[in-house]
Formats: sequence, C-alpha cells, structure tokens
Amino acid sequence: MQPMSRTTLSSRTTIAKTVLFSFAIALVAFAITVSFSLYTQRRTVQDTVELTDGYMPLALKLGQLRATQATFKGLVQGIPDERNPAVLRSMLESLVAARNIRFVETRTALGTFQRAAHRDAMREGARTALVEIARIEERVATDRSMLERLFVAMSDTDLDRVNQILILLAGLEHDVDRDLTRVADTLEDHIKQLTRASEIREKRASIALLALLLLTLIVGAVATIRTERLLSPLKHVTDRAKDVARGDLEPHEPIDNATELGELSRGFEAMVFALGRARSLALSNERFAAIGKMAAHVTHEIRNPLSSIGLNLELLEEELAGAPVSLESKTLVFAVKREVERLVSLSEEYLRVARLPSPRLESDDIAAAISSIANFLKPELSSHRIELRTKLASPLPRVLFDESQLRQALLNLLRNAREAMPDGGTIDLSVCADGMGVIVAVDDRGTGIPEEIRGNIFDPFFSTKGTGTGLGLAIVKHIVEAHGGTIRCEAREGGGTRFRVELPIGTERKSAPTQPAHGRQPVQGGENRIRTGS
Repeated sequence: MQPMSRTTLSSRTTIAKTVLFSFAIALVAFAITVSFSLYTQRRTVQDTVELTDGYMPLALKLGQLRATQATFKGLVQGIPDERNPAVLRSMLESLVAARNIRFVETRTALGTFQRAAHRDAMREGARTALVEIARIEERVATDRSMLERLFVAMSDTDLDRVNQILILLAGLEHDVDRDLTRVADTLEDHIKQLTRASEIREKRASIALLALLLLTLIVGAVATIRTERLLSPLKHVTDRAKDVARGDLEPHEPIDNATELGELSRGFEAMVFALGRARSLALSNERFAAIGKMAAHVTHEIRNPLSSIGLNLELLEEELAGAPVSLESKTLVFAVKREVERLVSLSEEYLRVARLPSPRLESDDIAAAISSIANFLKPELSSHRIELRTKLASPLPRVLFDESQLRQALLNLLRNAREAMPDGGTIDLSVCADGMGVIVAVDDRGTGIPEEIRGNIFDPFFSTKGTGTGLGLAIVKHIVEAHGGTIRCEAREGGGTRFRVELPIGTERKSAPTQPAHGRQPVQGGENRIRTGS
C-alpha cells in the first residue's frame, strides 16, 4: 500500500457544514409550520373579531330596526279598529321616533363594520347595505306627512279619506319591511359565507398543519440519520486506532467519506503506513546490524585460518606438481581448495553486509542510471542466452537515490532473474512514473515463486537453494527501504515473477547519516532467489 496523498477540505463537505445544513432545513420546516399556524390563527381571530365586533352588533341593530318596523306596520294595520285617535297618534309618533333612532344606529353599525372589515367583499357588502338602508330611510321620511293627513281625516271622520291614506301607508310600510328583510337576508348570507369560509379554512389549515408537522418530523429524522451516517466512520477510526495500539501496523483502505472523518482516516492510514515502514526499516537495520556484528566476528575468526590453509594448499600443489602422485590425491587437494574458496566467498559476503552503509540520497536522472546498469549486464546475460529488454518511459521525474546502492540492488535482482531461467529467455526491465514515485520492474519468465513462500523471500538467510547465504534479497529490500521506497514480489501474468520497486521522486539533494566508511562493494550474484523444484 502506497502513502496516501494529502487533500484539503476546501473542496469537501465538512461535518459541521452538513450538520448545520441539516439543522437549517429542519429549522426552516419548523419555521414554515409555525408561521402557517400563526397565520391560520390570525385569520381565525380576524374572522371571530369580524363576526363578534362587526356582524353581531350590526345584526342586533338591524333586528331592532326590523322589530320596530314590524310593530309600526302592525299598528298601522290595526288603525281601523282603534277608537281613541289621541292614543293612536301618541303611539305612532313614538314608534316613528324610535324607528328613526334605529335607522341611525343601523347606519352607524354598518359604517363601523365597513371600516373594520378585512376583506374587500365584506366591505363592499357593507357599503351596499349602507346605501340600501339610506334609501329605505328616505322612503319612510314620507310617513310623517301621511300620518298628519291620516290624523286630520280621522278627526273629520272622513272614512274614505282615512282608508285611502291607510292603503298608501300600509303599502309603504310593506315595502319598507320587505327591503329591511332583504338587507337582513343579505347580512345573514354574509354571516353564513363567513362561517362556511372559516370552517373550510380551519379544515384546510388542520390538514396543512398536519402535513407540515409530518414534513418537519421527516426532515428531522432524515437530518438525524444523515448526521449518524456521517459520524459512523468515527467508530471505524477508533477501532483502527485500537488495532494499531495492539501492534497491527498493516495499512487498510481508508474510509471513502468526503468529510473530516475521511480526511482523518486517510491521514491515519498514511501514518500507519509510515509507522509500519519505519518499524520495518528499524527491524531491518537492527537485523542487519546484528548480522554485521556476527559477520565481522566470524570473518575475523576464520579469515586468517583460511588464508593459512589457502597458502599451504598452494605450497602443497607446487610440491605435488613435480612429484608422482595418484589422481585421487590431486582430486582431494582440488576439492579442499574449492571448499576453501567457497568459505572465502561466504566470508566476503558476510563482510559486505557488515560494511553496508546508509545511502547518500541525491536527486538524479534514474533513466541514465538504469541504462548504465543494463548496458553493463547485457554481455553477462547474453552469455547465458538471455535477452535483456529495457523500456524507459519518457519523461521521467528526478528521483532521490544512491547510485552505487541502487546499482547493487538491481544487479542482484537481474542476476536472480537470470538464475531463474537456466535455459535462457527474456528479462524485461522497465521504468515508469506513477503518482509521486517511479516504478522499476524486473520481469522474468522462469518457473515462478510459490504463493505460500513468496512472503518470506526477503527474510535474511531464507533460501531454497543449496548454496549462498540467503542475504541477497534481504539486502535489496534493506537498500530500497533505506531509500524510502517499497519492493514487492508478484506473480507475472503468463508465468514467471515480477519484482516491483517504487522509489519516491525528489528535486532536492538529501543525505542520510552515514556509518563509518568500510568500502562499497556491490553484491556479486543473487543468493536468495527461490525457484520451484530447487
């Protein structure tokens, strides 16, 4: 797993913004519900006020006017039976005065209602009623003169004249009563319309209020669920932290979440990757330090005896060269010399591990370095019937590397690939840019490495071959990780093995702390390559 690139939250949705947005939506839905409820309540109050302060007083005054008019009309109709003109006159004059007062009160109530009405239709209805009442009031103004003529006719006992006046007066009062009834009916219709409209509005308001309340609950539930989902990855990050605390430094895939938690997960997994690589490098350094101490001690103990044995073998060969000895004796001397040479080679291999310094990293052209290594090794590979095909992508960024150590690692990988193909074949050496790094791949077409042992090939002293120290690939991994890179062994599609080395790019010169210089000799040969069937 590669280090994850850092991203900013400028283009991402933060948890605070999301929660605030969800809360704002819920608040807006609640505000709409409350506003609609207040509006409905206000309309209801207006209707109630309009009904109680407008229609009810108006209906009361109009009812009193109609009652007075009905009394006056009934009295007029009963005049023929009345035997006391003085009493009749007093009663009629009182009713006329009372009716005039009722007209004034009704007109006043209509004017008040017209000014207080909240709807145009109500104000227009009040204005029409006011005009009608004024017209009726003008008509009844003729009652006074007709009554005077009636009283004169009654005093003169002119029955014909009395009857004529009574017919005219009764017709007039009948029309007035009819007009007042029409006004009252119109007023009653308005009251019914207002009541019916209030009932319909109340029903609609109840339904709308219920719908808005339900919407508010849904929005609140959705906002809660959304917030819980946003915060759910926090448990995953917490569990990962506990795993790391227990020693699990294997990076996992970060959470795919476009919030701070996703950023936290990516940063956390990048930290785990860095910690794992640092621990691996520290373990590798400790392991190689231990191997180096052991190698230095063993080499010191056996090199002098080996030198003496080798010198004595040379002297013995010189003596045997001029003496008649058996073939068996010469074979034994040759076998001893060969084993001494092998021990010397092994001691030199251990000594190189002890002398392996920390890399001095410089930003340089890796393509040129790879080409140089390939050209150096092509004759050797050709002698083993192996074709080295090189593929260098262009352009390539500059890479931080120590040329001598990179040369040592690649020579080891290429020679391992050569040993994996004893019958010859093709080795592919490719270099390409990949994100923030450069990939160097070595592909062979050998028998491959079994999956069950592929994870152990970079361990020191691990080898399935009968010869070698088993340190070749361990040294390669140590060099790559000291460069801040990674190395992986993969099965090649079509057969064989691929070693994939990734090195970070860089533009500035960097130098790692170095150990005391003991020389830099490249590792000759690859002693840790594993082949099936070996």
